[in-house]
Amino acid sequence: MEDSLLVRYRRMALADDDDLKAAAKRIEASAELERAARAERIPTLSAGGDFRYTGHPLQYETELPGVGPLTFEGRNWKYGASATLSQPLYTGGRISGAIRMAESETRMSEAQRELLRSEVCYRVDVQYWTAVARRERMTVAEEYLRAVADLERVVRERVEAGLCDRQELLTVEVKHNEARYRLLQARSDFETGRMALNALIGEPLDAETPVGEALPEVEPGATGLPGAGLHPAVRLAQERIDWEKSALRVNDAAYKPQLQVAANGGCFAPGYDFRPDLSPNYTLYAQLSVPIFHGGKRRRERRAAEYRIGMASDALHRVETDLDLETRTARTALREAEERVSLAASSLAKAFENEQRATEKYEQGAISVSEVIDAQLYRQTAQENLVAAKTAARMHYAELLKATDAYRFR
Repeated sequence: MEDSLLVRYRRMALADDDDLKAAAKRIEASAELERAARAERIPTLSAGGDFRYTGHPLQYETELPGVGPLTFEGRNWKYGASATLSQPLYTGGRISGAIRMAESETRMSEAQRELLRSEVCYRVDVQYWTAVARRERMTVAEEYLRAVADLERVVRERVEAGLCDRQELLTVEVKHNEARYRLLQARSDFETGRMALNALIGEPLDAETPVGEALPEVEPGATGLPGAGLHPAVRLAQERIDWEKSALRVNDAAYKPQLQVAANGGCFAPGYDFRPDLSPNYTLYAQLSVPIFHGGKRRRERRAAEYRIGMASDALHRVETDLDLETRTARTALREAEERVSLAASSLAKAFENEQRATEKYEQGAISVSEVIDAQLYRQTAQENLVAAKTAARMHYAELLKATDAYRFR
């Protein structure tokens, strides 16, 4: 069962993170580019106009038998407007390749967002458990201060009764001041840790954000946490390979035949049959373009694209290897941290018993106050070790959640 405060703070951080907001916009932009790539399959309509003045228009003079001399002279003014409707029939795979590239861009943006979500959740876990650990250390410091204060009271009573030397009281008073100093330091550490958590979840830095009072132990069987599916980092690397393959197809399409049909219609002056005014006209045509020679450019560009595909494949292998190493390392570290928690808990129980016995013996006059002080320090050290072990277990568990992409379902 996860900490309810931790789940709440994860949601707050996810809602406040600027990188995630930018990632969402990147996905929308990629989707728009994908729709734009698909739009190249539909016909395109364009319009244009033309206006020209020629200072010396064309002239033609001839003489026909029985008619006499004839003179044909062009006009100085030429103008018109037209619209063209064109439809590509074959582009060598350029349009389909561009669509696949846009689809890969969208999927890569989605995978990047998942990676960011996992990273944000991981940072929240680290900051939250750090704050909880510092609060527990503050509790340990408070308990140590109370124990030293109780010992100081006992020693003072013994000094007043003449049962021990004042030097013992001075020694305990020094330890009392040290305990107060440690408590102040622990409180300062806790406040700075809570400020870091507030910055991450979008709260005011000085807000008294509630956190757990003590670190819970990691639930049993956590080291066997399975992966939640294909990791976003792997998906991102796979999509990069697909993107490079589509880019190769788009580049290669420039060296293949291109075929399109079009219709052009408009009004022009002079018009057909030497009409002086605007006259409507139209043209239907098919256009075929066949590249013939490019000086080896196609071969070199194709080879460069194949190298990029190979680089993307190598990157995928590296990502898979790194994730496997990260997962195995987190499992091993978590397992060892759980063992340290068990050892630290056992040591703490014995340290409590040792402190209790030392206090009883001192009140009976059987041992010196220095032995009681040592017993108190042993107990505090055992508490600190337990907190450190539980903190390490929580951190390694967060690393395992990140490595297995388990944050996606939490």
